[in-house]
Amino acid sequence: MKNNVNDTGFTLVEVLIAMLMGGVVLAAVMASFQVQHKTYLAQDEVVVMQQNVRMAMDLLAQEIRTAGYDPTGNAGAGITTATAGRFGFSLDSTEDGDTTDSNETITFGFSNLNDTNQDGIPNTGNAPLGRDTGAGFEQVAENFQALEFYYLLDDGTRTLAPADLTKIRGVQVSLLARTAVADQNFTDTTTYTTASGTNWGPFNDGFRRQLLIQTVICRNLGL
Repeated sequence: MKNNVNDTGFTLVEVLIAMLMGGVVLAAVMASFQVQHKTYLAQDEVVVMQQNVRMAMDLLAQEIRTAGYDPTGNAGAGITTATAGRFGFSLDSTEDGDTTDSNETITFGFSNLNDTNQDGIPNTGNAPLGRDTGAGFEQVAENFQALEFYYLLDDGTRTLAPADLTKIRGVQVSLLARTAVADQNFTDTTTYTTASGTNWGPFNDGFRRQLLIQTVICRNLGL
């Protein structure tokens, strides 16, 4: 007499096939997750960079507008430094007839340590934008590739190197920011053109960048 047995289990071959298919699906899921994760990180870096450069530009514009503020006419406030890589000025914010108080002499640029030539191009790729009020450059914002100050003179001409600082009436500021971390799936082949027509790049690396240019009129100069 034969026993009727229902074989409801899986064979070894079926188990191996199922494991193989599961492995393929898991690998695809992991690959998709990694791509999405890298995309998220890259987008996050770009957002931080954009906020950074806008905040830095807003600060520069706000303070540059105060250059030469001298309500008593006795402080001798005005432009103190005007090169492509640095811009300095004084003002009488306390209205006491001098520019010797705190934050009454201000210079923007990269520190000497980060920009030996003071040309607005950091020695090692990127550097924090600095603000010096007499005690050395303090960090305003980080991760800048380059900066440029381009000067508008009283006769309508523009220059990177004004011979007479009293002729300056405004400044065109060019700031090139970059992400803190390189994107392995990206290559920056863009050429960035400043207000003066100077070209920065292409850098041909994985860092994403943003160039911001703003014209700031020094409303207290030439009065």
